[in-house]
Amino acid sequence: MSAATLAERPQEVPTDDERARRRPPGRLSVPVWFVMRNGVLPWAMLIVAGVNASVLAMRGAPWRADLLWIIDWIPIGHVAVAPVVAGAAAIDLARLSVGTRHLEDHRWWRSPAAAVTWAYAVGVGGTNVAAIVVAALVEVPPSVDPRALLGVGVHLLMLTLFAALGALVGRALGPILGGVLAAVIALVGVSMFSARTEHISLLYAGASLNPRVGRSYSVVYLGSQVVMLSLLILACLMMRRGVARSGWRRVGEGAVAVVAVGLVVVAGSVGPSSRLVYTGKPPSLCEDVSGVPVCMYPEHARVQAEVNTQLARMFEAARQAGYHSLVPREVREVTGGEIEWHGASLLLDEPLIGEPVTPRSLVLDLVDPWYCDERGGEVPTSDAFSAESHNVESTWLELVDPSLVAEQAPYRSLDSDEVDRLMREFRTCTYPFR
Repeated sequence: MSAATLAERPQEVPTDDERARRRPPGRLSVPVWFVMRNGVLPWAMLIVAGVNASVLAMRGAPWRADLLWIIDWIPIGHVAVAPVVAGAAAIDLARLSVGTRHLEDHRWWRSPAAAVTWAYAVGVGGTNVAAIVVAALVEVPPSVDPRALLGVGVHLLMLTLFAALGALVGRALGPILGGVLAAVIALVGVSMFSARTEHISLLYAGASLNPRVGRSYSVVYLGSQVVMLSLLILACLMMRRGVARSGWRRVGEGAVAVVAVGLVVVAGSVGPSSRLVYTGKPPSLCEDVSGVPVCMYPEHARVQAEVNTQLARMFEAARQAGYHSLVPREVREVTGGEIEWHGASLLLDEPLIGEPVTPRSLVLDLVDPWYCDERGGEVPTSDAFSAESHNVESTWLELVDPSLVAEQAPYRSLDSDEVDRLMREFRTCTYPFR
């Protein structure tokens, strides 16, 4: 065939997808757009967005204005998100890597598995970041803890690990079997490693129904998670069965996997027990309520008026009946766990989820001395303490409105002298609790 004939013969113009398949990965946006256009990543993102929306709508959205709580609330959906991300990544790797085995000659970070993992890290991670931003805009937090970025980073690394695990399984199996197996492995992993333990748990991301005010993230705990998650992601991407590599590369890849697994085991045995630390910062949203300073965290300003109205009602009823010892000198909101305040307390779990604020929901925390060392511990308190604290609480409610105690357990109404004695012993921790 002559050169003239070859010149006249029309050349086939490759499509954009073909160019993407033939082009060695260069710019980071190339694999993202390719997987977005040709894979099931958009569907995975849609499912993750739906799960996040459902989780954020749970229990009346009590996380509003509490940024750390928003970050820790979203992982409640990990039990559904992890199988979706891992399964979808396995399907995309198995389908889209057909005809791209020549790329395996490149280093691991330019392999199809790395491309799919990166695409899912950007797509699914971006979906989760968007959920956090939208939730924060529902009621803007009064302050931003810089360590919140560390919490978000750990969250994104967990999602990336699910994708890397899916890519590893999808490389070895077909789309259907690989997708199912990857989803099952991810679900088992979340079930085993996402619960709080006595030390560091690899996939524990909070998933908590308790407020985060007055707390911050532990740099040691989350920093350890960052190291472990990064090494596991690296190990998943470096495992490339069937690819010819030099001996020292194989040894290095195996060492990464061994170190990653070893760190998970060690951290689960000797690491810190909590991913949160107390800041020691007292609640700063204070208001005078019938002569009593009542302080709450600014993140909970939306329930302040309702709470203070009921407290004023309780204080006035006690004073008018001559039970002055029931009225505390100061009231502060506490958040459970370690008690950082020795005095009358407020736990606002029920008001934050939309439950009405009533004297019945407040009186227990105003009377019971949770902060006493003698009160805590694993040994239960005595029946006498339970009965007398119940009597004090019921007497106070009776002073406010007799209908509040009409349907509760029987109690003995106390006179002011008895209440004075008990409240003095409660507040000074001198009562024999056991």
